Amino acid sequence: MRLVLFICLLCILSNTFAQEYRLNGVVRNSQGHPLSSASIQILSVKKVMISGEEGKFSLQHPAGNVEIEISYTGFKRFRESFNLQKDTTVYFFLESKVEQLDEVVVSSDRLLQAEQFKTTRMSTVNLTEKDITSIPVFGGEADLLKIIQLLPGVSKGVQGSTDLFVRGGAADQNLVLLDGAPVYNTGHLFGFLSVFNSDILQGVEYISGAFPAQYGGRLSSILNVNTKSTMSSHTEGQGSIGLLASRLMIRQPIIKNKLDIWVAGRRTYVDQVVKAVGQDLPYYFYDINAKVIFKPTLRDRIEVSHYSGEDKLNYRRQPQDTSARRRNISSNFTIANSSQTLLWKRQIQPNIHSALSLYRTNFNYTIQTGFEESRLFVHSSIEDVGGKYSLHWDSVGQVSITAGVESAHHKVSPNIIDTSGSIAELLQSSSTQAQTSLESSAFIQADGTWDQNWSWSAGFRLSSAIVRDKFYSNPEPRVAIRYKLSETLALKGSYSRMAQYLHRVSSAAVAFPTDIWYPVTKDVVPQTSDQLTLALQKRIPGMNVFISLEGYYKNMNDLIGYREGANLFLNTEFEKQLIQGKGTAYGLEVLIKKESGKLTGWISYTLSRSERQYDEVNNGLWFLSRYDRRHNGSVVMNYEFAKRWSFSAVFEFISGSRFTPIVGRYAVPANTLGGIQLIPVYATMNSVKLADTHRLDLGIKLKSKPEKKFQSEWFVGIYNVYNRAMPYGIVIQQNADGSYRYEQPGLFGLLPFVSYGFKF
Repeated sequence: MRLVLFICLLCILSNTFAQEYRLNGVVRNSQGHPLSSASIQILSVKKVMISGEEGKFSLQHPAGNVEIEISYTGFKRFRESFNLQKDTTVYFFLESKVEQLDEVVVSSDRLLQAEQFKTTRMSTVNLTEKDITSIPVFGGEADLLKIIQLLPGVSKGVQGSTDLFVRGGAADQNLVLLDGAPVYNTGHLFGFLSVFNSDILQGVEYISGAFPAQYGGRLSSILNVNTKSTMSSHTEGQGSIGLLASRLMIRQPIIKNKLDIWVAGRRTYVDQVVKAVGQDLPYYFYDINAKVIFKPTLRDRIEVSHYSGEDKLNYRRQPQDTSARRRNISSNFTIANSSQTLLWKRQIQPNIHSALSLYRTNFNYTIQTGFEESRLFVHSSIEDVGGKYSLHWDSVGQVSITAGVESAHHKVSPNIIDTSGSIAELLQSSSTQAQTSLESSAFIQADGTWDQNWSWSAGFRLSSAIVRDKFYSNPEPRVAIRYKLSETLALKGSYSRMAQYLHRVSSAAVAFPTDIWYPVTKDVVPQTSDQLTLALQKRIPGMNVFISLEGYYKNMNDLIGYREGANLFLNTEFEKQLIQGKGTAYGLEVLIKKESGKLTGWISYTLSRSERQYDEVNNGLWFLSRYDRRHNGSVVMNYEFAKRWSFSAVFEFISGSRFTPIVGRYAVPANTLGGIQLIPVYATMNSVKLADTHRLDLGIKLKSKPEKKFQSEWFVGIYNVYNRAMPYGIVIQQNADGSYRYEQPGLFGLLPFVSYGFKF
């Protein structure tokens, strides 16, 4: 009998000891703002987590003592123990490390390198508003894409362009998202400035490998840009006045902690300044951004975003001299971007979150030119309407799961050309038939741990595209693994497969806004890539330094190329000029990043090689890619040497791009009687490298006293300090003896800049 009672008592106690309760946590700063992506260590069960939406996290924990430690860059480490005897929600408030802390950027996608070290994430860099606005840039105008070009693995196309060439990929292989909507044209001023107003940025995530399954549609990288979405308790504003443009942003709470709205604008005014002194520069651009944030319930959050921007060039010449040599000329050139996004986030359960986004995005350009009775009209556009729905489960056992679906309808009008008058004899009116395609995908991603040393991530994405009577589908597996060698050293590896169903057709070696987007067809198949990455990551907590050494190998198939001698400019039958081939890219990347303290910034270096092969060109032999940049390095730093003063510097070095030289000529009969025509003979494709480029920029910033309600700052600096001409391209000139010489025109020598910023 005693034995029976003892066994019953043992069962009761065992059940008690095995009882688990749900712990829901919310991480906030001392002002009550949520801190997403905080690092959370549950020491009592040896589990590591990252806070998600609104700084929330959730897990099952055995009844009894809970020991938790929370860390977040710029804040004091938080540690607490308490007794858990029921399902509980706990709020954790972190204190800043310094009395006057710069604005902390809060975003669900923001995961700084120090926190990334504890996860399987790699090939990822996150930037804050301070990262973007604190370094010297062209014209004093802070520019996101110019910062991205300073990261490892990223090459610029030509000097001044906002195009990104990532790990041997092409410029169209990067998915750029603004609040979830794709951006097809990222540049203003013919690529010298990006379309992103730095005042509105909250979190920027750049991924070049180990892609999460929720991302797809491009081969080389993801740039996820999120605009400000935190609630404000009072009217706020900020802006700047620079040499190129001015910006202004106003945010206004309508209902405290319920309804918030902000509007931002940016415009160049060089045209107005030049006009005031009696000259004419008929070009300007503008951007308008707006966002409404609504929290109808504690569990729901709705965000409505809008963006529109245009570049306009309007040239008129109406001379008084009406002689044959001087006629009336008019030219209008317009480039337009716009997007609208609706995002609804809902907390279904403490550990289950959903997100539904709907978007529309449009990019188009129009050229109208008139000369005497001749007229030329050119138009091209692409419009997407799409949506995405995802569910995220925190801590299903030792695993977090994200799953969802997305779809986008693409409508592309590649080229519409209308001519009249004498120009019609040279270029006939024509149009490329509008193309539509439906691109869809389903995805699932799981992240978990085996023990305190091993963690893993596995995902699968099934993508497809329907165009006319053709159906394409691609399975895209993703996997990543992490092994903790020590508390400050980790080894990571990943494999990712990506597929791309849209291509950008370039009419020149330099990417202009007149390039057109084109979907897959029955003859143009999707591009695919397979990428392997291995990384060794080290963090030095006492110095707030993160070090990453990554090696990658990428194999690409069905890459878009062009037949030899192809002429794509104003060509409505350009598909006949397209070819598809293979590519490989491999390299080694180094990143040393310091994210907090008086001295912040990073050092990056990339050693890489990129090759292509097309059956139709170069005799079918492999050749180096045009943008094979063997060496690419940069140093970015910002030093706060006094309470109100800071000094910044950027140095970059990049190997020259490649081109194919003319090595000879041969004669063939010309159309004229007895005439001959000399046909150039080219060397091996891209066998000659242009000159290497390097540049140093310096800047100094003075801030107003921090206790003032109206904050202001002056930013003064020099772009290209030692006045080195930056090659923009190559020009082939023929000498009198018939030989050829090559010249590299340069852009932008030494350029001083000054800007005035304010915040209230």
